[in-house]
Amino acid sequence: MSLTKVAIIGANGKVGRLLTTKLKSLKTEFEPLAIVRNDSQASHFEKLGINCTVISLEDTVENLSKALKGCNAVVFTAGAGGGSLERTFSIDLDGAVKIIEVCQKNKIERFIMVSAIRADERDFWYNSSLRSYYIAKKYADSELRKSGLKYTILQPGYLKDGKGSGKVAEIQKALSAEKFEDTQFIYRDDVAQAIVASLKNNRTIGKTIPLINGDIPIDEFLDTIVV
Repeated sequence: MSLTKVAIIGANGKVGRLLTTKLKSLKTEFEPLAIVRNDSQASHFEKLGINCTVISLEDTVENLSKALKGCNAVVFTAGAGGGSLERTFSIDLDGAVKIIEVCQKNKIERFIMVSAIRADERDFWYNSSLRSYYIAKKYADSELRKSGLKYTILQPGYLKDGKGSGKVAEIQKALSAEKFEDTQFIYRDDVAQAIVASLKNNRTIGKTIPLINGDIPIDEFLDTIVV
């Protein structure tokens, strides 16, 4: 069976690093390609024996298409990381849309988007300090849904470091917070595991899936997803 070559956009982020390592360990299934923006980031992956390409999301669609040539799937987990409004829109929104266009151009059908919990619900986040970030996420998700790609949108809650539990909450609970400030957490490690599980599970195609910490094993949760 041929390997699924997965481009990780934002591989040097915390979720990206965890994901790349997990995919690297599944040698009979996946071949990760770390997409990073400079040589110093690339050295981390090269030391681990992980293929790496240096290119900025602010580069052209044409050049990004060349960088992702030969890939079978893409995971978008890049972000401006609390940068300026201009950078948030350049990376979290336009960067995501560029990669969607690259996938269409290169006929890469599978796309996993790491978004933010309840990004579709403007009233939920509009008065929060993360409004600009959520605007970017909302419209990037919207463009992906219209793209014709085999997408999965994962919408994690507050991201937390530490060893993952391997478990998440049922959808109703994940969406139960009455206020933005009450949003619950999920371990970055579990987000990375949910990405791997989504790549393996076609039931997640065309789905938008909220993720917070819970007591349902990730694989079991995705097997029963109906949203």
